[in-house]
Amino acid sequence: MSNAVTYDAARRRIISLATGGDPGAPVDACPGWTVKDVVAHLAGGLGDFAEGRFEGVEDGSWGERQVRERRDRGLGDLLVEWERNFQVAEGLFDSPMGAVLVAEIVSHEHDIRTALGRPGERDNVAVRAALTRPLQELDKRMRARHVPALRITLEHGDRVVGEGDPAGSLRTSSFELLRVLGGRRDEEQVRGLDWDVDPTPWLSVLALFGKRDTALVE
Repeated sequence: MSNAVTYDAARRRIISLATGGDPGAPVDACPGWTVKDVVAHLAGGLGDFAEGRFEGVEDGSWGERQVRERRDRGLGDLLVEWERNFQVAEGLFDSPMGAVLVAEIVSHEHDIRTALGRPGERDNVAVRAALTRPLQELDKRMRARHVPALRITLEHGDRVVGEGDPAGSLRTSSFELLRVLGGRRDEEQVRGLDWDVDPTPWLSVLALFGKRDTALVE
């Protein structure tokens, strides 16, 4: 399945969730944001990707700007913008950015599902596709920081990240790994996963986008 198809399927699931639920529901995975704000971020972010507008990515203000600029707009208006930006950005999905966009939208889909009490789609092929870029980033980060290699066993096979022979193993699901790498788990939750050794050497690198201080229960 292409990245464009995977992204659009997730987009349509989010539209169904947002229009069928409470757009004003707080999203614990994205502190300070509502369901509508997450949609605003996805709609505006896709437009920024298409335009190559990335100021604020490093300090976290990129997404906040998208939400702030759209806070007074209705959900329907945001969905129209998102559709338009999807058409404009279609060519991006065949580039390396495609994997980034898939990782982002699938992560936010589950943020919204948790906020609305609508869990599901956790064994969807989209979750495995969403891991592609985060696992590449984890491997790169571990090598740069000389963190011991780690074997990760998922439901569809093993993957070794980092350089050299693995010094430990983690057995988990693709969904749980996506949430860990996306910073949706606190340290206690990560320590509680199925490790065969003390996970301390890897705790500093697993959350690619910052750590949570409180548990996110899904």
